[in-house]
Amino acid sequence: MSSSTRHSMPPYGVAIQSAIKAGDLPQMKALLKQRDASTPENTELSNAYEQLAKEVARLEKH
Repeated sequence: MSSSTRHSMPPYGVAIQSAIKAGDLPQMKALLKQRDASTPENTELSNAYEQLAKEVARLEKH
């Protein structure tokens, strides 16, 4: 299967998941700021940003 036919998470999705796993709050906030609302997102990336926002909120409560 060629790389163009495989479904994978967009590059920012990987960065989002890495920041969440590491618990890196400053990186998570930076990624949220970089989100481009004018660019359409696929469902996976949209879900990753949603998860990121929830994790930021959770960490800020502590």
